[in-house]
Amino acid sequence: MSITKQYNDLLNETLYMKVHPSGLKMYFIPKKDFSMKYAFFATEYGSIYNEFVNTETGEKSSMPLGIAHFLEHKIFEESEGNIFEQFAKLGANVNAYTNFMSTAYMFSTVDHFYEALGLLMNFVQKPHLTDENVEKEKGIIGQEIKMYDDNPDWRVYFNTLSALYNEHPMKYDIAGTVESVNSTTKEDLEKCYDAFYTPDNMIVFVIGDLESEDVFDCIENNLTEDYLGRKKIDKIFLPDEIDAVAQKEVYEKMDVPMPLFNIGFKDMAIPSDWKKRLKKAIAIKISLDMGFGRGTQFYENLYDEGLINFSFSGDNSYGRTFCHTLLGGESKAPKEVIERVVDEIRNIKRDGFDEAVFNRIKKKTIGRYLSSFNSIQYIANSFVAHYMKGIDMFEYLEVLKEIDLAYVEAVFRAHFDEDNYTVSIVE
Repeated sequence: MSITKQYNDLLNETLYMKVHPSGLKMYFIPKKDFSMKYAFFATEYGSIYNEFVNTETGEKSSMPLGIAHFLEHKIFEESEGNIFEQFAKLGANVNAYTNFMSTAYMFSTVDHFYEALGLLMNFVQKPHLTDENVEKEKGIIGQEIKMYDDNPDWRVYFNTLSALYNEHPMKYDIAGTVESVNSTTKEDLEKCYDAFYTPDNMIVFVIGDLESEDVFDCIENNLTEDYLGRKKIDKIFLPDEIDAVAQKEVYEKMDVPMPLFNIGFKDMAIPSDWKKRLKKAIAIKISLDMGFGRGTQFYENLYDEGLINFSFSGDNSYGRTFCHTLLGGESKAPKEVIERVVDEIRNIKRDGFDEAVFNRIKKKTIGRYLSSFNSIQYIANSFVAHYMKGIDMFEYLEVLKEIDLAYVEAVFRAHFDEDNYTVSIVE
């Protein structure tokens, strides 16, 4: 159980790693002279993992939508006391999130770091689930779902995903529905906890002005026997997804001062190799910047015509089993903007990108990445996010360096299929 060290000379950063015999992976990045410290305890269990098979018994489990998010809520439940108050007494801020691929619990603090780390480790390993507190939580989560249902930005986003995907659970809201939440039982939550909150499915990440031996000792000293005894014996089941989108258009009426829109492109050609997956994602982001970013003639023309405002942007999302790009924002004439986007895609495929612009955007991307390492909050969030995608964050620059203009143009032509996209508009 020795500590391994990975040094990146471009970033001038060191990553320490230790793998516990149980399979739990522990990571630490020292940041000298930084007063703030962060710690994450995360599991590779998000909202898309609703169906799984026990590899020992062959039993298949199909869980209610939103159960990963429900379980995140209940992990904070203590039999005695209040977790938030306990962290506050240490001067620490604690929080959590559930996304499509993972659930993470984290805190930040200046002082009393090791006490807070022990507290984080302990409450995540000991969920307090009763029939009564599960029933009580249903109403709380139901109100949260209704709140997001009334949010136009949330609606235009998830309407896009539901139209992009036919069978893949990416199409469903992370929190599920009021109906799915109400159908969730204590036994369901316990089953998911036992299946995915296992050492070999989780990581601990720490960053701050600390010593690696002290960090790893604190983590190991706070591992419980019950937690260490659990093994991951469940295999995720995801339905097959076809290339075609589920719906071409989705419209919804809400009380908004200006219509909101998204145009979404789905890409099911997902490389199994993580470096190729990362390389493709970076290329898509570079192409978005070159084609539709604020410095482009396209953006300036639409902005000057009053068709878009500063809300207009594009982003690519990807994981081991999905990849899509969304472009959107506010517009008084969303259909016209969408037509102009499709026309611009056609123009770029015909004419290609300017090499000087590519070199500038690539340098900007490198500079942005390097400067981001001045924020330990960014490093902490990005490390965990990249890990859950199966990606080594320290290799980002090496992969970025390999990207040339010809590769970006090839990826752009394949990814932005002008005959296969989804439109979502909130009027």
